[in-house]
Amino acid sequence: MNFQADGYLFKPHEQPIMAGSPASPDHPARRRLAYLLIGLLLAATAGLQNGLLMAALPQLRGLLGLSPQEGGWIQVAYYMTYACMSILLFRVRQHYGLQRFVRLTLLLLLAGNLLQVVFESYLVELLARSASGIAASGLLVLAVFYLMQAFTGQAKLAGLALALGVMQFGTPLAQVWVPFLFAAGGMPAVFALQLALTLLCIGLVIRLPLPPAPTVRVMSWLDWFSFALFASGIALLCAFLVQGRIVWWTTSWLGYLLAGGIALTGTALLIEWRRSKPMLDLRWIGAPQILAFGLTGAVVRLLTSEQTVGAAGLMAGLGVGSRQMVAFYGVVLAATVFGLVLSLVRLDVNDIRRPVVVALLGIAVGAWLDMHSGVDTRPEQLYFSQALIAFSAMYFLGPMMLEGMIRALARGPNYIMSFSAVFGLSQTLGGLAGAALCTAFLTVRTRTHLADITPHLTLTDPNVALHLHGLALSLAPLSNDAAVLQQQAVGTLLQQAATQAMVMAYNDLFALIGLLAAAAFVCTGLLWLDRRRRGINLLADEIQRLESMLLPQK
Repeated sequence: MNFQADGYLFKPHEQPIMAGSPASPDHPARRRLAYLLIGLLLAATAGLQNGLLMAALPQLRGLLGLSPQEGGWIQVAYYMTYACMSILLFRVRQHYGLQRFVRLTLLLLLAGNLLQVVFESYLVELLARSASGIAASGLLVLAVFYLMQAFTGQAKLAGLALALGVMQFGTPLAQVWVPFLFAAGGMPAVFALQLALTLLCIGLVIRLPLPPAPTVRVMSWLDWFSFALFASGIALLCAFLVQGRIVWWTTSWLGYLLAGGIALTGTALLIEWRRSKPMLDLRWIGAPQILAFGLTGAVVRLLTSEQTVGAAGLMAGLGVGSRQMVAFYGVVLAATVFGLVLSLVRLDVNDIRRPVVVALLGIAVGAWLDMHSGVDTRPEQLYFSQALIAFSAMYFLGPMMLEGMIRALARGPNYIMSFSAVFGLSQTLGGLAGAALCTAFLTVRTRTHLADITPHLTLTDPNVALHLHGLALSLAPLSNDAAVLQQQAVGTLLQQAATQAMVMAYNDLFALIGLLAAAAFVCTGLLWLDRRRRGINLLADEIQRLESMLLPQK
């Protein structure tokens, strides 16, 4: 590709990798630093789009008077647009140009944030979250481009992992910020922070734009039609996974969501299978290496639900408030940062699966440490185990993304869309499926444990009678009526039994995740050792094909 813009013919090593991607001119050191800082801000802002929502969702529900089901639809509105938007945005960049893509991303981000600041409405919040999902997907791509401008040679590959890693900071960072923001000004303060970050991103991107990028006419009406079917199907599946754990899986209308999601997604995939120039190359996606890549990413993402659903849910069930969890999420954030830094320092494309083995071991150990929790467990007792899991979740993510990108680029630029589908859906649907399965498991096990405990709560048991007497004495200052005190003591006892059943269910979940992670660690570890012994490099062919494209000599 001989690319020329504004009268300047880019040197061979400065040429864009593909249409829709910016050129890589030789920047001075100060400009590289500026690209680095802007890229980090863009990645963090992308992560905070969902992080702030999840951290402030209880307060938002209270502000708008929403039911849990309505709050679930707000989550769905984000995931349904974020999950597969990267596929379409890839075509948009190639067809309409990079600068139009930048303007579209920032305009959607600004529109979503302004709607939240100006209007206080459930419908507006749904629209804003939908726009934020699209914008977050675009911001991640922008962050990758900016960070790649900051590096040279082989280090450009680290820009991919760095952008995705910094985006993951959004969840723990939001959990640290939101309690203070809410105390200072309620939800308007949260919305104001989002808007301020958006305006800062817009100003910096205008001040230091990306280098130009070539375009190519690639979009057709069939692309729009196929994507509409595919995106609609994925949206229904996201709705099924989110709402299922809220209204429970036997609710009849969930079946329509699942059936519609499968039908629409299947129709889109059938169209793609029969196309000569598909957006999604199903033959490549169906290759054993790509299936193993996607499955590995989904499994690890599912297992990290031990933190998002397990530990966080246990603390919420024990009545620990968001302010009391600030230090907890501070530890999680620090471990996440350490995991990203170490994954970049230890990044080795010739041994790309090693981080997965390490991550699975960390999750297994962390889950095992948590399975001894009790009703008196508090956040500080979970610092080490959750730091271990947060580190593990981050340590594997960047190398996994890099592996998929290398495999896709080695086959050609058009395979980036297929990679985006595999990686994005494995992470989004894997995370939602993990949360759904964990929640269902907790519900069933809590009921089972409560059913086992209740028959033993009889007044004929001297220990139970003594405990009830102690509860009645502790409640004596509230009433002089013995019958009322007895009734309140019984209610308190049943509540304690329910809490104990819940804690036992969480311990069961930690044990299950620990067992699954240990089994996955053994399997992946043995395969990794076998490849090391035989000198097999999973990406040897792909790296050889890419060497001239990604690492050209000046």
